[in-house]
Amino acid sequence: MHLEEHHRIESLTDLAVWRYRTYLHEPGWAGKQITQLVKLHAAEGAPAHEVPVPQYVLSVYELRENSWAGAGLDTALQLLATPSVLVNRQDPENVVSLGPDIEAAKFREGWMHPEALSFGGNVSQGVAGWSGVSYHPQPDERALTTSQIVALELDVQALWALSSHVLHTVEDGHDPVMPPEYGWRFLRSAYTRLTTARPTETAQHRVMREAILTTSELPDRLRAAQDALRDSNP
Repeated sequence: MHLEEHHRIESLTDLAVWRYRTYLHEPGWAGKQITQLVKLHAAEGAPAHEVPVPQYVLSVYELRENSWAGAGLDTALQLLATPSVLVNRQDPENVVSLGPDIEAAKFREGWMHPEALSFGGNVSQGVAGWSGVSYHPQPDERALTTSQIVALELDVQALWALSSHVLHTVEDGHDPVMPPEYGWRFLRSAYTRLTTARPTETAQHRVMREAILTTSELPDRLRAAQDALRDSNP
């Protein structure tokens, strides 16, 4: 499902709060929409099935206007990729701002998250963190497009969800069972595709891919899920 919204923000803290609050209702909204589509297109006489509430929402924010430059842009990209440092999440049902002074202090200090990775080189600037990816393309044809970033993120998040399902099944004391086409050989091929550079891959795409894979820790999860499936379904 693809939900598009337009929103005016006054600060990166406003964006961070809005982002976390959308996580409370967007999965439920998406689940209802998908359920209705399944019912609409189900074969006549077929039993209706409720679609489980989606477990994850991939949010993409396109900032149309900003006033950052130099070190300010570096800090903004860091905060966009790691928004949790701007909010209080002790109550997931009511995420609130830590206050405007926190964001202002981050910009004064030129703050950088210790676990975030910068990428992009001399063409454009990007940051990958556990919570997200930010990117500021320069008006140059070598810069990455939104579609390229989203395509990689969809692959990463889908494989994260699949590997998490397998590993949670193991943690619950059960043998994971998958359709043959999505067994351990599928995960092996997915791991190879994600971690191996292609002849036509640009340098920008390569450094982005490597940064996202490193910060998401997906390769390790894929290998663990692959081993679990191989053990239970040799």
